[in-house]
Amino acid sequence: MIRILTLTILLILFSTMAVFSFDHQYTSYADFLAAHVSDGLVDYKKIKADANLINKALNEFTSLTKLQYDKFSREEKIAYLINGYNLFTIKAIVDHYPVKSIKDIRGVWNKLKFTIAGQRLTLDNIEHDILRKEFKEERIHVAVVCASISCPELWHQPFRPDSLHYQLTLRAQAFANDPERNEIRIEEGYFKLSKILDWYGDDFKENYSHDKNFPYLYGKKRAAANFIFEHLEPEVQKKMGTRKIKIGYLGYDWDLNEKPSTD
Repeated sequence: MIRILTLTILLILFSTMAVFSFDHQYTSYADFLAAHVSDGLVDYKKIKADANLINKALNEFTSLTKLQYDKFSREEKIAYLINGYNLFTIKAIVDHYPVKSIKDIRGVWNKLKFTIAGQRLTLDNIEHDILRKEFKEERIHVAVVCASISCPELWHQPFRPDSLHYQLTLRAQAFANDPERNEIRIEEGYFKLSKILDWYGDDFKENYSHDKNFPYLYGKKRAAANFIFEHLEPEVQKKMGTRKIKIGYLGYDWDLNEKPSTD
């Protein structure tokens, strides 16, 4: 009995120590991104030819147990899940490459499962059931990348818990000021916002529903417009002033966010 109790205590201690040994700087994932991502585009062909770096990065995520994950802080969990979502999306593309669009992969969001946080989860589980529902962090929509041109650009570095707020703010600013994602024509009096802000506009209502900038808008349109406005460059905000702006949404380009081949 004593022997069993001792073994149990040792197992608990080992699990606890493993949490603190997890690399929250995501060194292997950072190496992978540096080698295969530039200007938001991914070299899927190169990854397919040499899977060493992606497999090493994947091991960071798949080796974590649920018990270890449950001991993470809020910021540690969010960073882990965003990084995992983006990496597993790349994995899905590489496994089915060549494809023109992620939509060519049947069940990519709700059927394919990946080992993350000690569980077998789909991409929809990670994004909608955990990130959106549990953490209610609207800036995930400028961080999770579905491997498409109209997605936010895939960042060339991992999200890290010790700088998560700063990193998410940077990505929100990059997204808001990117004319390919949000078309702003002040002189003509309109915004055409990313379709993401139409699909998930309700997620922004809690923190961006004030009427300071767009009192003539309502619901998710007002929240989405406020989110973009508050992350625009100051000179753009100044030019906009208090003029009335018409809000619409851009179409969505589902073509793969693939780095052009140099062959």
